Amino acid sequence: MARLWFVVLAAGLLFPGGCGGEDAAIAIQPAPASLAQLTGPWQPQPFALDPMLRSRIEQACRSDMERKPGSVAALVDVRGASVAVVRMVGPSAGMCDSLQISEIGNVIGAGGGWAGGDAEPLPAIDPTRLADAQYGSIGGGDLKVQGFSVVGRAGDAIAAVVIEPEGMPPILATLENGWFAGWWPAIVPPNQVADPALAQEAVVRAYDPAGALLDETSP
Repeated sequence: MARLWFVVLAAGLLFPGGCGGEDAAIAIQPAPASLAQLTGPWQPQPFALDPMLRSRIEQACRSDMERKPGSVAALVDVRGASVAVVRMVGPSAGMCDSLQISEIGNVIGAGGGWAGGDAEPLPAIDPTRLADAQYGSIGGGDLKVQGFSVVGRAGDAIAAVVIEPEGMPPILATLENGWFAGWWPAIVPPNQVADPALAQEAVVRAYDPAGALLDETSP
């Protein structure tokens, strides 16, 4: 079953002072975000989704990328600015770099993505490791923001993933079904698309439930 963990790390990477200095972490299952939050300002930590809206986002990505009916969203990252980042797996894998969530809850295609022809082979990874981290682009359609994302895989022992783009505060990634993702706004020249090749370098770090570093990588 998909899980979205918000982890308060003892190291204080995102939530300093939250544990009174003790060597511990707290996992919280947050309430689903409102449409006002999902279409409001970007934030460095992800929102939880209402199951019905998550289903609409999944269906929008499936339709936009022309995925087979059995394909499912392994991960949906939402953190404001009307953007949803979706990673599809199953009979035909794919990626929606940025779908747009409207103020009334409609979900439409906006940015790019990719679609695989057949089921995607996903070899097992070490429970403490990150793998297959890739940059993506944010923008397109009627979105009022552009930026970059990092999406990849995370082993089962990982409780939190933090993305640290150069020159920006840390970003707490969404962590679901063995995948992680997070995105951040960036200034892109007018009339140009955010090219993942131009993303500022980011370091991705994985932590266990106690806040100990397990792995780190750069896409």
